[in-house]
Amino acid sequence: MKQKQQIIILLLLVLPIIGKSQNAMLKTIDDVRFSKMIQGEHFGIQNLSLKDIQGSPYLEDQFVKGTVFTTKNDKYVDVPLRYDQYQDELQFEKDGKAMTFSPRDIVKRAEFGNRVFTYTTYQFTDSKTKEGYFEILADGNVRLLSQHTIKFFEKEKEKPYVDPKPARFDWPLEDFYIQVGALPAQHITKKKNLLEAFPKHHDEVARYYKSNKLSAKDKADLIKLVQYYNSLN
Repeated sequence: MKQKQQIIILLLLVLPIIGKSQNAMLKTIDDVRFSKMIQGEHFGIQNLSLKDIQGSPYLEDQFVKGTVFTTKNDKYVDVPLRYDQYQDELQFEKDGKAMTFSPRDIVKRAEFGNRVFTYTTYQFTDSKTKEGYFEILADGNVRLLSQHTIKFFEKEKEKPYVDPKPARFDWPLEDFYIQVGALPAQHITKKKNLLEAFPKHHDEVARYYKSNKLSAKDKADLIKLVQYYNSLN
C-alpha cells in the first residue's frame, strides 16, 4: 500500500485549476503510447512517422484549450486538448508533448472548441460492455453520444502500372449511442432499437419520430429526438 501511494505521488501532473486548490489530477498522463505511435510501433512498421502517413488520426489536428472535469470533482481550465480517434485517446499537451489521461475514466467531461467529450461504458450491438470516449451531442436524462473511429491502412505493395496507395488514415466513422442515466450506452442502428432505447414516453416519441419524418441514421434528427424526449421529463 505504501509503495502504491508513493507511485501515485510521483505521477501527479501539474495543470491550471480553478479555485483555491493547486493540487494536480490524481494518476498521471502517459505519453509512452504516443511516442511509440510516432516511431511507427503501433502500426508494425519500422521507421515510419506520422509525416509518412496520409491523413490524420485526430478529430482535429491542433490542440484547443478547454476545460476538464474529473470524477474526483476537480476542474482544470486552459488545458490544450484534442481527440485521437484511432487510439480512442483524449490527449492534452504538456511541455510541448502530447500526453494521455490515465486512468482514462477519470475524465467525466471535457469541453474544448465546440465539442464536449465524456468517458463512459457502452454496448455495441450484443457485445459485452466496454468503455470509451464519446462526444456528447445532446445532454439530459437521456444523452445522445457519438463514437468517432478511423482506420489505418498500411502502404500497399507495388504493382505493375499501378501507383501504390501510401500508408494512410481513412474511413472516418461516427456511430451513435443512446445513454439513459449511468447505464451503458446502447448502439443505435435503426428505428426499432432507437425507440426501444428510451425508458418511457414511447408513444409520444414514436409519434414525434413519424410526424417529423426523422431518420435513425441522421445526426441532426437524432439530436432533435433526444432533445424532444428530455423536454417531456
